[in-house]
Amino acid sequence: MGLVCSNGEEMQKMKNLGSIGSSGRLSAEEYEDEEISKLAISTFQSKEEEIERKKMEVREKVELQLGRAEEETRRLAHIWEVSS
Repeated sequence: MGLVCSNGEEMQKMKNLGSIGSSGRLSAEEYEDEEISKLAISTFQSKEEEIERKKMEVREKVELQLGRAEEETRRLAHIWEVSS
């Protein structure tokens, strides 16, 4: 996303956008605000997706540990029955 103008041509485009704001196109400031909003939304979505991935990883680990604990519980119950 082009928030920072890297050369004079991009700066001129932004100036041109500002000068034709009354023709229904975005002014330079509105264009920049829109770009910042798009970047913020994109960043938020990326973070949200990363949180979801981590949540799934944690869920899988917890389910594996729970499965192991259940198996150990069954083994202990069997040992308890046999020794009683």
